[in-house]
Amino acid sequence: MRLLLVACLAANAAIAFAGPGDPGTPAADFALQEFPAGPIHTLSQHHGEVVLLFMVGYG
Repeated sequence: MRLLLVACLAANAAIAFAGPGDPGTPAADFALQEFPAGPIHTLSQHHGEVVLLFMVGYG
């Protein structure tokens, strides 16, 4: 079970940290503004943050 979890996390991290022009990126990045006055993050950056928080929380 632990091996399956590690494999899934590694796959998610690879997708999350792929650049917008890299082959294998599932979709083009689009601007995702989280707060009206805050910085604009791309969707892949947001996904990467979520994956890292998950890995730190369950690691």
